[in-house]
Amino acid sequence: MLFFAMLLGALTGILLTVLQVPVYRADTLLEVQNPNDDFLNMRSVSPTVSGSDIQSPEYMRTQAMVLQSKPVLERAIKRLHLENRLLASGKTAAWTLKPFAPHKQDLTLAEEGITAFPEPNTRVIKVSFDATEPRLAADFANLVADEFVQLTFETREQTSQDTVDWLMRQMASLKTKLGTAEEEFQGFAGSSKLTILSENENVDDERLRDVQVALSKAQTDTIATRSRYELALQAPRESLPEILDDATLKEYQLDLTTLRRQLAALMSEYTAGHPKVEQLQAQITVLEAAFEDKRNNVVARIKNDFLDAQRRESLLTSRYNAQTGHMAEQAQQMAHYLTLKREVDTTRALYNSMLQKVTEASVAAAMRTSNIHVIERATPPEIPFKPNLLLNMAFAIFTGLCLAIAVVIKRARSDRGINDPGDLSGHLNVLELGVIPAGGKNSYPIRRLLSSKLRRRTLTLDGNVAGRLELTTSQQQPSLIAESFRSTVASILFSKQNGLCPRLIALSSAGPQEGKTTVVSNLGIALAQTNQRVLLIDGDTRRPRLHEIFGGDNSVGLCDVLSGKASPALRETQIPNLFLLPSGHSDDKSLLFKPELPALLHRLKAEFDMVLIDTPPMLQIPDARLFGRQVDAVILVVAQHTHRHAVQAASQRLAEDGTVLLGTILNNWNPNHRSLRSLAYYYYDSYSEETAS
Repeated sequence: MLFFAMLLGALTGILLTVLQVPVYRADTLLEVQNPNDDFLNMRSVSPTVSGSDIQSPEYMRTQAMVLQSKPVLERAIKRLHLENRLLASGKTAAWTLKPFAPHKQDLTLAEEGITAFPEPNTRVIKVSFDATEPRLAADFANLVADEFVQLTFETREQTSQDTVDWLMRQMASLKTKLGTAEEEFQGFAGSSKLTILSENENVDDERLRDVQVALSKAQTDTIATRSRYELALQAPRESLPEILDDATLKEYQLDLTTLRRQLAALMSEYTAGHPKVEQLQAQITVLEAAFEDKRNNVVARIKNDFLDAQRRESLLTSRYNAQTGHMAEQAQQMAHYLTLKREVDTTRALYNSMLQKVTEASVAAAMRTSNIHVIERATPPEIPFKPNLLLNMAFAIFTGLCLAIAVVIKRARSDRGINDPGDLSGHLNVLELGVIPAGGKNSYPIRRLLSSKLRRRTLTLDGNVAGRLELTTSQQQPSLIAESFRSTVASILFSKQNGLCPRLIALSSAGPQEGKTTVVSNLGIALAQTNQRVLLIDGDTRRPRLHEIFGGDNSVGLCDVLSGKASPALRETQIPNLFLLPSGHSDDKSLLFKPELPALLHRLKAEFDMVLIDTPPMLQIPDARLFGRQVDAVILVVAQHTHRHAVQAASQRLAEDGTVLLGTILNNWNPNHRSLRSLAYYYYDSYSEETAS
């Protein structure tokens, strides 16, 4: 299937390549240089400078998008009158056109054919144009590149000119504003009485500062002289620093000491009335009077210094208050003066800066430059760009292969059933005891090449030829189905559990309609044909069928024995060595939970070589699990296409119950559902033909 899908894909790719119109691609390379926005300080003048790295992916993609825009394509179309050539090219590949109006078809073709791709990590943009004519592809690619360069130049030139015009208008407005501000400032300066010394000071400020300094010094002097004066009034005069440090008083004090020493010496020799003594006493009196006058003068000078400092402080305080009042009157005028002055200075600075910018912008606008350059022009291509035969074939083959794989996977996922022998072993990891082929009108046709002699040997029930599938092993002994059951019996007899062959076996299935009763009856017949005493127990009390298959009533059976109403009524069938215990009737659903069941099965196992129990489906009814706890092993009957999850669920329940799963039997297998038939069936067909002959 995969090979045919790949072959079909290759043929499809070739067909698509032949049907497509050849398209040629021409390439042009453009270099995008860094625009010098700092040239003549244009970065601070123009409001539209890029301000970004030229090699950034965003900038290069922006330039590529501008190159593919309608303005650039329309300029290229109008140049050299390429409308007719584009329309002619479009008519050649008319199936690629979209339903546009005629006057828009040329632009539509150009937009569909042009591509611009920035080369990674470079400043190069690759411009490509696709057309059905090689010359047209090269001419239009070159025209688009040229028009993009011209448009970039015109855009920059127009931007510079717009900047110059705007700056000129702003400069004229600033010039008028500056003249008005200067006139208002000069008029106020002339009318006010302010005397300005510098930009931030005037005469009144200087005067107030001098008075403030003098007042501060006077207050300091007043405090110092007051302290000296109060000390002179309170302390003894001899202890005053001014008196102790006075040089004249020190001389007076030294002279008085000398005279008193001389007076003391004379008094030791003369009397108080002696002329020398009186003369010396007179000198001492005069000197003491001069000393006292000098000391009083020092104290008076301290007082005068205090009074002078106090008077000077008072005068300076009055002057300071007067000057402060005068400054308060002129504060409003000074504030208005400074406001007018700042406005004039600011306007003048803006005007000078604007004048410089206008000059720079005018020079930049006069220079015709562009940062886009063509580094390689397009030439007419020699071979078409598309269709690419190898690429189309590879794509078609890959697509076909993917679709085929998807179909195979979908079919594999959707088919969750048991299809072939061996699937059960792979999924459940248990032994597959046998494979029973399908039989009947609507299933796999069994070869009926037996002779009339063999037909007469077929067993009958009640004197009539029976055609029941449940009795195939007896009625059609050389048939394919009969041999399949005999092969299954051999697998059961050869299986060992703890070194012994299981003799008490329950057969069940995951769901209904899987041929479980048919398998039980045919296995019983095949076992009886090996000269073993075989007992079939109909454990399906809800839908019993074994009594119908082998002929007989169901009035007394398993249910009656378990309920104690009757003893085991074992009926011998018309098959030698094969006995039947039907299900009987009872409304008690708890019979299988009673202890009579294990005792009954143990007794029957001792009487027969093999006991087979037909039980209901496991997933719907618990009877099979109850029988499974009492028997040697359980066999699962699985019909073809039974969902594998159902079989796994049944096996899981048996494992949880601790029941031994002897194996599985694949029933109703139709090899026509697969692509090939089993070699074993070819062998049996040929064997049957030889026997019939």
